[in-house]
Amino acid sequence: MKKLFLLSAISLLTTIGLFAQNCNPFFNYTEGTVVEHTNYNAKGKDQSKQRMQIKSVNQTASGVEMMADVTLFDKKDKEVFNNEIQMLCENGVFKMDMSRFMPPMAQAGGAGEMEVVFEGDDLEVPQNLSVGETLKDAIFTVKIESDNPAMSAVMGGGTETSVYNRKVVGKETITTPAGSFECYKLTYDTKIETKIMGIKKVFESSSVEWLSEGAGVVKVENYNQKGKLESYMELTAFQNQ
Repeated sequence: MKKLFLLSAISLLTTIGLFAQNCNPFFNYTEGTVVEHTNYNAKGKDQSKQRMQIKSVNQTASGVEMMADVTLFDKKDKEVFNNEIQMLCENGVFKMDMSRFMPPMAQAGGAGEMEVVFEGDDLEVPQNLSVGETLKDAIFTVKIESDNPAMSAVMGGGTETSVYNRKVVGKETITTPAGSFECYKLTYDTKIETKIMGIKKVFESSSVEWLSEGAGVVKVENYNQKGKLESYMELTAFQNQ
């Protein structure tokens, strides 16, 4: 579950985080814009849905600042996560702090309050893409700290996620329930390392992403180490005010 959640968070990041009005053309949204993506398993069955609505767009000295409301729903359309996030574009480069996509931790009965500690790089996308281009890698860690020593010992190892080998490999037309889009095709690899109670586990995967000017991320496919499709995400609704 932890692996799937982190992959979903990365997809969510690339889905709703790459934005800038008059700064980065791939996500030229306006106040009130609604973007919906649906996650499917390898057999095409709905697993979850994520919806973003732009609440405000403000110009800054170097670009754009946007506030958005993000809601995640399970496969039964029950809300499981909601958060307000801030997104920035500076000098044509979009930068997103991935900690803003981590859901708040609940109180653990008898264990004391837990806190999520995030450290790492922003995931960046430039305003211009070209086939053959390599994009910047990102590494970020998530740790859970608690005032209960036993809980800290169990969870203190945390999780490190690396997104690397980000490349623009082509251009294609992609059709989803939201329409047909001319897209840049990107590929990247993801490595997730967890350490709990001294036991280290490593999960590796690869992804293909289609990114369109104006509409943002149109589709993402996630593959395991053997190259087998594990899940995919599609743009299922897009309302630009």
